[in-house]
Amino acid sequence: MQEDSVFKREYVLLDADVSTKEECLAFIAEKAVEFGISSGVQATVDGFMERENVDSTGFSDGFAIPHTRCDAVLKPSVLVVKTKHGIDWPSMDGEPTVAVLALLVPKEVGGTVHLKLLSALSRKLVNAEFQKSLLHSCDPDEIFGIINQAIQS
Repeated sequence: MQEDSVFKREYVLLDADVSTKEECLAFIAEKAVEFGISSGVQATVDGFMERENVDSTGFSDGFAIPHTRCDAVLKPSVLVVKTKHGIDWPSMDGEPTVAVLALLVPKEVGGTVHLKLLSALSRKLVNAEFQKSLLHSCDPDEIFGIINQAIQS
């Protein structure tokens, strides 16, 4: 991976001890600041919530794809969070969310980056084999490979 890659091995976060969507988004925002992806936790959370207030980013089968384009985000990035326990996140099937694929894109970056990442991950999430391998893996290296391949395709 190149240093400026949107996805790095360290962006795979397992066993997140969060119990609500809001806690999960705050956890992601804190990690984004820690990794130098974002300049502010609250501004990043606000960016996620602005999108969530339009419509939930809960997918189905235990997945959510929260995304934000906000001023606090410094570089396009993908973070993968697997929760310790499924959390209530409004979704198409009402099932608890256990895998969160968060997209963070600076506001000034053209919409194509955001849409390309969202499109690549959304397309993969309709594939049962992709879902199964991501849900059942607890190996950060394997998860990194699965997601990296999805966003590169």
